[in-house]
Amino acid sequence: LMPTLTINQEGLDRLRAKLGKPTNDALARRMKVDSATVSRVLSGKATPGTRFIAGAMLAFGTSWFGELFQVVDK
Repeated sequence: LMPTLTINQEGLDRLRAKLGKPTNDALARRMKVDSATVSRVLSGKATPGTRFIAGAMLAFGTSWFGELFQVVDK
C-alpha cells in the first residue's frame, strides 16, 4: 500500500467558512491553479498533486496544511 494525501473535508469547510465561503473558482484563482483541478480534487476524482498543494500553501499558509490534507493508505 502506498500512502497519499487527500482533502480533509472538515478542515476545508472551516477554511471556507473563515474566508466567507468562496466558490471553487474563487479558491482556484487564489491558489493560482486551474478551476477544473480544484473541482476534481475537491470532488475526490483526483488526488492533490504538487501544484495543488503548493497553491494551497501559497494561498492559505503552511499552518493550514494539517487542516486541509490528511494522509491515507491506499
